Amino acid sequence: MKLKKNDKIILVVGIVILIAAGTGIALYTVEDTDDTDVKEDTDMFSYTWIKKEGTIDLLSNEYASNSEPYESIVSITSPSNSVLTSITMKLSWEDDRTYGLLTEKGVDTLTAEISRGADPKTITSEGGGNETLIFKIYTMPESGKVEAISTNDAMDQIDDMISGQNKASFDISVSVSTGEKIFRLLKYMRDKGNDFDLSAEYTYYYYEFDDFGQNDEDDENKETGGSVEDFGHNIGEFYINLGYGRGMI
Repeated sequence: MKLKKNDKIILVVGIVILIAAGTGIALYTVEDTDDTDVKEDTDMFSYTWIKKEGTIDLLSNEYASNSEPYESIVSITSPSNSVLTSITMKLSWEDDRTYGLLTEKGVDTLTAEISRGADPKTITSEGGGNETLIFKIYTMPESGKVEAISTNDAMDQIDDMISGQNKASFDISVSVSTGEKIFRLLKYMRDKGNDFDLSAEYTYYYYEFDDFGQNDEDDENKETGGSVEDFGHNIGEFYINLGYGRGMI
């Protein structure tokens, strides 16, 4: 059967309308899919900071002379998921060449300057002693909560908040002024300086989760306990980097 001219026009128009309608539906479906965000379930993770203390030897049997000071840079780093709050430097030494019964002669004077940036502190001691200097590093963090999709996500958020707060570097300069008089030439020539030791007592805080979220993926973490140590963050002793002379660092 042959179609009349008007029928052909109507058929063509109908086909065009169907094609346009199908294209519109397809575009609408794609746009609707792209604009729909898949929301992941989140939980609140509460955490508490745990205090830890310790001691460590920094310098042992180092020598400071009367002609040239001993100089070094000491860097102290606590674990990456911790906050270093205070360090107490302890310097001990003993004059190795004194004499006299009623009056001690040839007494040396040791001067140590220990500085962290713009926070220099000085020790001056005669004849020996055990001296201390206290440095406040970072403020003790507050316990709190974070909203996260998993335990690892919560750990990453806390680690970002405290990033860089586990390190401290100190410039150290130790000099000795010998007490022997030059007219006692032999004794004067023998007394060149003194040995000294430097140690540190330190305090830092690491975090533990009080409990875990309710996501199924955290079930294994719940069984192992709430410590950050269970997730590969080892809470260990300090790592010490020593440089002898500022020009070598």
